[in-house]
Amino acid sequence: MEPRFLNASTVIESLRDNGYTNTAYALAEIIDNSIQANASRVEIGFIEEKLGGTPSRSTYNVSEITVWDNGKGMSPSELRQAMQFGGSTHKLDPDGMGKFGMGLPNSSISQCRRVDVWSWTEKSLPHHTYLDIDEMKDGLLEVVPEPSQKNIPQIYQTSFFQQLPKSGTLVIWSKLDRLNWKTGHSNFKHCEHLVGRMYRQYLSNERVKIDSITYRKSGPESIEEYKREPFSSNDPMYLLKNTSLPSLPGKYKGEAFFELLDEEEVPIEFFAVDEKLVKGTVVIRTSIVKSSIAKYILEHQKGNKRLGQTVWGKDCAKNIGVSVMRAGRELVLRDSFLNSELRRYKGRYLGIEVQFPPALDAIFGVTNNKQDAVKFVPYEIAELSDQAGFESEQEYLDDLKENNDPLLCTLEVVKAIKRQVKHAEEKLKLVAVDRNDYDPDSDAPYSAGQRATRGSQVREERGDRARDNSMPNETELEELLKQEGMTEEEAQKKAESALSSGERYLIETAPKDSDAFFDVSTRKGMTLVLFNSNHIFYRRFISQLPEEQLVVMQTVIAGFARVMNETSDDRRLTYLNTIRRDWGKVITDFLDDSDTDDEIF
Repeated sequence: MEPRFLNASTVIESLRDNGYTNTAYALAEIIDNSIQANASRVEIGFIEEKLGGTPSRSTYNVSEITVWDNGKGMSPSELRQAMQFGGSTHKLDPDGMGKFGMGLPNSSISQCRRVDVWSWTEKSLPHHTYLDIDEMKDGLLEVVPEPSQKNIPQIYQTSFFQQLPKSGTLVIWSKLDRLNWKTGHSNFKHCEHLVGRMYRQYLSNERVKIDSITYRKSGPESIEEYKREPFSSNDPMYLLKNTSLPSLPGKYKGEAFFELLDEEEVPIEFFAVDEKLVKGTVVIRTSIVKSSIAKYILEHQKGNKRLGQTVWGKDCAKNIGVSVMRAGRELVLRDSFLNSELRRYKGRYLGIEVQFPPALDAIFGVTNNKQDAVKFVPYEIAELSDQAGFESEQEYLDDLKENNDPLLCTLEVVKAIKRQVKHAEEKLKLVAVDRNDYDPDSDAPYSAGQRATRGSQVREERGDRARDNSMPNETELEELLKQEGMTEEEAQKKAESALSSGERYLIETAPKDSDAFFDVSTRKGMTLVLFNSNHIFYRRFISQLPEEQLVVMQTVIAGFARVMNETSDDRRLTYLNTIRRDWGKVITDFLDDSDTDDEIF
């Protein structure tokens, strides 16, 4: 036999290694097809078979996976085309989820060695065709079998839906050899969060209902329902209702956990390689946790000192990053747009969503398995310009424009995202997520540290810049605190609390051998104001202030620290430090009445 251009065995195995991260992503391709076929219900069945064990403890593993839907179904010719690699008609829909027409066969063989499909319309009976890896590798199956009218086997037909829908599709995966998880329940648990997030918009507004049902074989040709588990919407923006987030407590029950902060549309227009004009709009939205709800939870959840320790905080921790949405369906959740400190401490309380139509796939590098947008990354123009060898950023941007490079469009979107993330980060600094951030019994809405942080933000917006606006890591802050006399345990606790709250001012008290009644230390944008408990002003006045007035006093001194932090002239900074020490000496002289018998205060 003459050698062929392609070796069937090698090609098939290569196609099986097509990059699906796990079973959840592979199933998502089938769900995509169902939703694009206007299905209102999708049922994913995990059929378990008994492997053995004792009479009291049997072992069951998934032997088949079925996906039913009540969509519009496919004619025999459409069904055969859908089973071809690259043959689906969904890719012709400019606004739909389909892309390359690879979804059904590609996702299927990534998990199993055989896939059978039945489909029917309101005007036709169920027709069946299949793909079988072993037959394809042996040369027994070189074309997609012509779909033939064939009834759905009774073992399946009586177990899904109450009755056969007027139209729909049934996909069955068998010969499962690449399944990630063994049981039906474990498959659901691993898929639950991801599938709920991918299709949150469809699930939340009840455009589609997706169920996971575990069945167990009760005989050679019969199965029984064992466990039914519906998928719920998982919204990383925390703005939707009817989601998997546990109900909020008390008076906030039924409310959204987050509030919308920013929303911006970025119009995109560029000429494709074939000189066809491509247009589309990218919508960028950010949301942050509602401060009032965060505070209420901290005040009413016994035993939890941090919002992150509650069920709501833990849920947020699973959804950190930018949710990249295409045609209403999430491709990927990417956290690279958030700096490490934001990811670690308050990133979970920030929602970011970017939505775009399929027309813009080329700009963002959407992969054929719809798991990623590889060109959607937080580019730095300065770095790109240097790497390309340009003398300036503007020269680089002009070159992109001259060459009609779609990267220019991506950079516009990235710039808008970074702008919104920065705004949200500043707003989050004022949200208490730790009970130590404030006194729950005080009427004062903010601690002195929060007030100073908020005030500094206002000054930054007016153009009054600090010497350093970076943020120390936990180790650096601990070292600063230990240098000021704190124990390692105290320093660790204070550093963790300060960084988790997002405050830029840490106000503490310690005995110091100093003439000044307060010291100021700044490390990478974090300002430590340390009141000297040995100073007479502290003993006579500050220590006797009620809580609300103490906060005012601390805030006033934090204002002096901010003046020092805004000072760019080293000589002026030295002068301010001299004033601070001299002021402390004068106060001591004025208040020290050790030579008299009577107290002035």
